[in-house]
Amino acid sequence: MLRHSVLTTLFLFLLGWLYPTPIASNCRTKPPFSGYSFINPLIMNPELNGAPFFVDFDALERYYQRKGNPQIQGNVEEWYERFCEVPRFQDIGVLVYQSSIADLEQLESAIRSPSVPISYRLRENTFAKYLQRNKCVETVRYLIFAKQCEPYVIKNDAWKDAPNTARQRMQELIEAGLQAFRRTKSHYIRLRYAYQIIRLAHYSQQYRHVLELYDYLMPKIDNDPSILEYWIMGHRAGALMALGERVEAAYLFSRIFENCPSKRESAYRSFSIKTDEEWKACLLRCQSDQERATLYAIRANNPRSKLLVEMRNIYSLEPNSPYLDLLLIQEMKRLEKHLLGVSFNDKRRRNEYYYNIPSKDDGQRVIELQRFVSQVLDEGLIGEVGLWRLIEGYLSFLSGNYYDARAAFQKARKVIAEKSILDEQLRVFELAMEISSYQAISDSMENRVAYIRQIDNLYEKYEDFTDFTDDKMYKLYKQNGYDGKAFLFQHRVEELKPNPQPNILDELIAICLKPGRTRLEDQLVARGDSTFLNLLLDMKATYLMNNYQFEAALETMKRMPRTEWDNFGLYYPFIERINDCVNCQKWPDNVTPLNKGQLVERLLELEYEAKAGTGNTAWNYYQIGLALYNMSYFSYSWKAMDYYRSGASLNPALLQDGDYVIPNPRFPFGNREHLDCTQARYYFERARLATDSLNFAAKATFMAAKCERNDYYVNRWREGATQTFENFNILLQNYSGTPMYQLFIEECLYFKAYALRE
Repeated sequence: MLRHSVLTTLFLFLLGWLYPTPIASNCRTKPPFSGYSFINPLIMNPELNGAPFFVDFDALERYYQRKGNPQIQGNVEEWYERFCEVPRFQDIGVLVYQSSIADLEQLESAIRSPSVPISYRLRENTFAKYLQRNKCVETVRYLIFAKQCEPYVIKNDAWKDAPNTARQRMQELIEAGLQAFRRTKSHYIRLRYAYQIIRLAHYSQQYRHVLELYDYLMPKIDNDPSILEYWIMGHRAGALMALGERVEAAYLFSRIFENCPSKRESAYRSFSIKTDEEWKACLLRCQSDQERATLYAIRANNPRSKLLVEMRNIYSLEPNSPYLDLLLIQEMKRLEKHLLGVSFNDKRRRNEYYYNIPSKDDGQRVIELQRFVSQVLDEGLIGEVGLWRLIEGYLSFLSGNYYDARAAFQKARKVIAEKSILDEQLRVFELAMEISSYQAISDSMENRVAYIRQIDNLYEKYEDFTDFTDDKMYKLYKQNGYDGKAFLFQHRVEELKPNPQPNILDELIAICLKPGRTRLEDQLVARGDSTFLNLLLDMKATYLMNNYQFEAALETMKRMPRTEWDNFGLYYPFIERINDCVNCQKWPDNVTPLNKGQLVERLLELEYEAKAGTGNTAWNYYQIGLALYNMSYFSYSWKAMDYYRSGASLNPALLQDGDYVIPNPRFPFGNREHLDCTQARYYFERARLATDSLNFAAKATFMAAKCERNDYYVNRWREGATQTFENFNILLQNYSGTPMYQLFIEECLYFKAYALRE
């Protein structure tokens, strides 16, 4: 592990990780799949042949990213082993991948002549010093040759700018390599020359020459097994594929896939079988059941393949094949995606629409896989019994059979080592099943869920537990009539603000005031050292104000300490404005703003005085109307009776439900706008009728006209809706001689246009 770590640190910048890149979906047309997964990738060995190709895990991706480029790693490891593990790993990498031809030529000179120093860049390099000390001229000459070949086996400017010149130079290098091959004594260095020569022929598209070179060079090499043999085999297979020898090429790629990690991905990508005849011929080329099992495993990763069919094929050939575990986990991942939590997944409809998940055949797939798993366990031919017992239990859980799942998990516990990754996986599956199995609301259940969310380390470690638990509890609470608790499992309490729901508010207020809350209730309503009770009371008061229930709103505000009232905003909606604005200065400096409770008290006081006749009745009515208008959607104090305002809300298409609730994907209940000006108009008209002052009556009439105009804006979507000008006509007919009338003509272009129409 230390060697890998050092190598990764050195070479991570050289080349990216060669893991297959998934095709990204267009997020504008297809949202991501939303589900849960509790299968830990570490239950299988990531070093197993083809692990990243068979099981799509983010954790596997991160594992291979840490390891760096597999070809570089494999190459340096082999140099390290061939030179008796004497040079440092990182020094081999520097010499092979970062040194220049000039550096290597100077190293050769230093080997031939003690008076010539090694270049400054390599002076402290242990690999260079080893080669100098042991007079490894052949090795250095090979490294120089490899550097000369490098520009022509990478598609760079050498190809782009002069392809014919590049091919000519490659042919010259092939000839030079053959000469070097013949005079080289070391069979290992001969093997490396053969690789460079055959690679040059492949990249210059001399496919028949590749085969000729292979037949000529390889019998002349007597070397211990090396990854280079598989690298060479890959170029031979590529040439065969180009020449139409598809079956032989596919067979060779399967051998590379199984035996050469550094070329596994390229072999996997290059493997191609198109017909049943080719497949049968490829199977006939296999020399053992293990080789045939590898072919079935590669075919299994075709998107159209049925994993269970391939698993049965592999099992019949090689019951202990590592591919079985990989394909089993892959099939479990697919079934988990389709079945886990499907009854309470809040994105189920979206998954069905875009991904056909769950699908109609899921139940049959589970049954067939259960039969296969039972067969494998009964026959006892596999090595990792614990894994298969785990899967047996998880399959029962996914199919909704909790009784059989518990029995299988008990059997798994007997064969799984304590504190192993399989032991952890077992506990994760059992925890997921416990959460999924909740059917009734009780204090003990809530206390247990609270413990899981706050204490259980598995809950935090496996991030999908959060959504899984939240979605399950949401569904459970909704089914049992606890809308408030359900809401808090899907949303923050602040998300109620755009459209407060009285039933949810009342339930949550009751929980906050409850003397013996469960631990889960404590978690749900916690806000710092206390609860969010005051926020709920403010929302309920705002909701009641929005519905003109001012007495009830005041009683609600009084349920929180009066000293807290200022924390929920200050307002002063009694400022007169001829032209509306929603973001203008709220009040002059000489005005003392009011919090919501004080504002409601003032409105109730004005109403009482108006009805009792103890004050200026017309003025009181006008002040109430003014406040109600300015607290509406159309004016500057809208925040007194609302939390969110959108300029798009007056779109007629959004108003046709008639409830003033505007759909908004950000808010669970949409955005309820306070668009109603009928109450404000009522009080303005009462003020006009109660006054003896023509000038004051003109002012009240103008404000009533604004309400009349807004009522048309809000209801113009209705069939036959027409704009009326009753109050404008009253102004024209009864108050045209007043100073206020002249002010309106001067300041309000809308009224001026109406008054001067022909």
